[in-house]
Amino acid sequence: MEDQSVHILFFLALIILPSGCSAVDTISANQEIKDGKATLVSKGERFELGFFSPGKSKNRYLGIWYKKISYGTVVWVANRETPIADTSGMLKLTRLGNLVIRSGGNPMVWSSNSTVTVMSDNMAVVQLLDTGNLVVWNRNKMIWQSFDYPGDTFLPGMKFGKDLVTGLQRSLTSWKSPDDPSVGVYSDIYDTNGYPQNLRLKGQVLLGRLGPWNGLGFSGFPLDKENQIYSTEFVVNEKEIYHKYALTSSVVQRIVLTWDGKTLLLHWIERIQDWIVYAESEVDNCDRFSLCGPYGICSINKHPPCSCMQGFEPRNPEEWEVSDWVSGCMRKSPLNCGNGNANGNEDGFLKIVGVKIPDTRRAWYNVSMTLGECEMACKRNCSCTGFTSLDIRNGGSGCLLWLDELLDTREYDVYQDIYIRISASELEGLVNSDLSTRKRPLIVILSASSVMLLLFAVAYVGRKIKKTLYMKGLGKLNVHEKSTSLQMEQLDDMQCFSLYEVARATGNFSVFNKIGQGGFGPVYKGVLKDGREIAVKRLSETSQQGLDEFKNEVICIAKLQHRNLVKLLGYCVHQNELILIYEYMTNKSLDWFLFGLSHSP
Repeated sequence: MEDQSVHILFFLALIILPSGCSAVDTISANQEIKDGKATLVSKGERFELGFFSPGKSKNRYLGIWYKKISYGTVVWVANRETPIADTSGMLKLTRLGNLVIRSGGNPMVWSSNSTVTVMSDNMAVVQLLDTGNLVVWNRNKMIWQSFDYPGDTFLPGMKFGKDLVTGLQRSLTSWKSPDDPSVGVYSDIYDTNGYPQNLRLKGQVLLGRLGPWNGLGFSGFPLDKENQIYSTEFVVNEKEIYHKYALTSSVVQRIVLTWDGKTLLLHWIERIQDWIVYAESEVDNCDRFSLCGPYGICSINKHPPCSCMQGFEPRNPEEWEVSDWVSGCMRKSPLNCGNGNANGNEDGFLKIVGVKIPDTRRAWYNVSMTLGECEMACKRNCSCTGFTSLDIRNGGSGCLLWLDELLDTREYDVYQDIYIRISASELEGLVNSDLSTRKRPLIVILSASSVMLLLFAVAYVGRKIKKTLYMKGLGKLNVHEKSTSLQMEQLDDMQCFSLYEVARATGNFSVFNKIGQGGFGPVYKGVLKDGREIAVKRLSETSQQGLDEFKNEVICIAKLQHRNLVKLLGYCVHQNELILIYEYMTNKSLDWFLFGLSHSP
């Protein structure tokens, strides 16, 4: 009853007040807003609705614009495709809750086409809110809103995405020109194929994309770790997929797709009475879609910016030489998916750190899987080319699998990593190269003085002497010609494993296979080519132990057999790598066997 009284008061007020007397934010059914005679003004006078002519055009349109600040900056246009040639236009709300625009010679210029049926009791009203949203109410129920039909402007509170029930797509479309608000050639859409992401289009041509939501922000968009201006909400469920933002300060902000295709995040600065660009969707060349082609990766800090992912090489070297990278890269060695267990050449995954993740239109996702489960799912699917966490917060959660070529990847200073599938042979080469690089850090000292050069020489010689003394302390060593690992002559009965065998068994020392940590270093679970389960104990780079322990453990434990000692199967010595291979015990905690009761993980 109280709500009906409010509507009756609105109705009586609009009858009593003459047109143009006082600003109102609401009109009722069968009332009109005539061109040049009246407007709607939101309660806080932030926005105004009426008829206008953009730029140099003489055509008339019904639109919404800022009123207090940046007066005349239009944020929404109703009759974009059907302009009125004179000032005879009027806006009217019908008894059935439809908004219609009429002119002298045309009884129906534009209609809201509301699909909600209302009772013909004159209870429908249209109201302009301080958010810039034009809303049709019927008995306090929203039956239509302009926020569902954005033009070139994305305002706080708008949903940008797709209603999966009705099929309604909320997207941005540019004006044709500053003088013509009809739909131009540029659009920003929320693509729901694969895993949802924001795409920038010119007609049907994909120009660029804002990467998918990763829990902290959009992949490839700078993160404001302490954003005090606005907050972003991302929603994916069976009914709708969208994101929206809300202002958390007094800043006036809008996102606009300009007529020439730029997506700008703008802030109003009262001091200079103008808008400034806070952020832009395309910052540099690496934001152009797939600049480097399939399996290419773009880095704006390199010249040229394009390179191939590890394990790949240019598909067309001649084109790459002339800076045409669109053909992308191809694998150096073919994958062996489906045959790995038979011949021991199982494909592996290489981690690429700090990237804007590839195009997700041909991707599959699961919000509840762990990263380890995600890896196993990718291994089982021969079409899977890579994987990552869906949400990078709190160590990562969810699973995102790519089922096609990896496109539009770029280096970025974010906490987003991907794991790409490469062949076993390429993984072996990368393992040996990477481990050698990490275990023997290269010290580069640039100096023009002879004193600095001398100090470098002394330091280098001292390091070589220390390494030689250390290697002598391990025993007399010979290089194994086949495995390039080192063997100790006094342990002829103990198996010496190659570094490649150990890396393959543990998934390149994957964090998913790590089962413990002690003073000596990390412990990994692995599976040898013959199917035996092993525990791999690896000397940590930062460990203060291990030099004497390694020698004592290999010599002593290898000669001892006891029910309380886990069996030592072998060892691996490769350059600075010191590794022990134990029998894997499944009935008790491995660190209990390796480190004793006093160990605490």
